[in-house]
Amino acid sequence: MLRGEAEYALDEKGRVVIPPKFRAALGERVIVTRWIDPCLSVFPPNAWQSLEEKIRNRPVRNMEFVRMVWAAEECELDRQGRIFIPPHFREYAGIARAVTIIGMGTRLELWSTPVWRSRMKKIAKAPEALREHLEDLTL
Repeated sequence: MLRGEAEYALDEKGRVVIPPKFRAALGERVIVTRWIDPCLSVFPPNAWQSLEEKIRNRPVRNMEFVRMVWAAEECELDRQGRIFIPPHFREYAGIARAVTIIGMGTRLELWSTPVWRSRMKKIAKAPEALREHLEDLTL
């Protein structure tokens, strides 16, 4: 299970460290793609295969989404646990230097840290919106 949050920085070659706590669940190769929010998603191969099957087995209602997600790149973690983020992906997510990595259960999200912090500030200012989603959960 991928959960947690960590901040790292891109190096001069466009690589970012994947936190050690996530590496075992991801494996040596990952699939990186654009996501719905202005961020990137990083999938271990088994989670990516599951997503591909779901997309293939459903009627295509939004071809733009399929194109965006399917334009994925397979990346290998190097010995230091880093992955290279292609320039077009960095541009899409607005990642210049600081990267926040969020565990989302079966995948990771890579956010520009300033964008992530801005999102969290908005959420903190509107707790009632979150409360609505928690009503169905037994905590």
